[in-house]
Amino acid sequence: MTTMLLDIGKTPALPPKVYRGLLMLTASWSGERVAEGSLLFKVHTAKNATKVPLIWCGGPPEMPVVIGLCGKNRAIYGLRGTYDFVEPTNEVITALSQYYADEIERYIPSKTYLIAGYCAAAYIAVEVASLLKQRGYQIGFLGLIDRDVTDKTLLLRIGRKAFDWIDRLGALAYTVAYLRREKNLRFNLDTIQVLKQRVLPTAETNDPRNKIKYLKKSDDVMYQLKPYDGKVHLFFIQWGVFGFYQINLFMRYWRKIAKGGVEVDFIKGYSHKYPSWPKIIRSLNRRLAETDF
Repeated sequence: MTTMLLDIGKTPALPPKVYRGLLMLTASWSGERVAEGSLLFKVHTAKNATKVPLIWCGGPPEMPVVIGLCGKNRAIYGLRGTYDFVEPTNEVITALSQYYADEIERYIPSKTYLIAGYCAAAYIAVEVASLLKQRGYQIGFLGLIDRDVTDKTLLLRIGRKAFDWIDRLGALAYTVAYLRREKNLRFNLDTIQVLKQRVLPTAETNDPRNKIKYLKKSDDVMYQLKPYDGKVHLFFIQWGVFGFYQINLFMRYWRKIAKGGVEVDFIKGYSHKYPSWPKIIRSLNRRLAETDF
């Protein structure tokens, strides 16, 4: 069966390679594209929906939990982020957000939009929300899960470094607990190698994966968060890599971004690599319910 690609001419800012790559990456997603060749998925339809749909920016691993907890009375739409595909450069995030905003406006007619994003996809969530607000739509909810600011001050560097190690130790503890539950905790060379990978910040230099990963871009071309004219709901894994936001001193950076105010929830957990999605999405769904949308 031949798949017709969406007319890229409608959104000329999106690089064709990015479009085609995302088309392939979403080929196995559940649900259906809102139109042939679209990158916007309707992953869940609620019978007798009474609430505004939720647009989730992320990936497939968390989608069943999002649907199960947030989809009882609302439709769920999905957008793929840049994780493990391309680096979040300003060019890519800007172009992709423009493309997604156009698709949302075209295929999800509404006066109000609810948007949430995880990790790198949270950049897209912010940009899409800003674009839709500029076009006159109301953003009833913007939720960002485990998303750091893009500033690079000395204070932030210290916080990031400290909690990066805490996060790695949390990943190590998670792995040990998992192996114990599976009754597979044998301290042989294979187990030691697995535990080592949980603590090391990157793969070893001779790891073949380094040869196929995308090349690191310079800081001056990477995406930088811009002020958002609205309220932002933040969700952080308590002892994950961004757990330093528990210290109020660090929240001033997010207050510079979110001009409409910031609301923060810290979810119990030990590592960004192993989020407890039921806990995170339950917290997010409670905040959604407070909006009445």
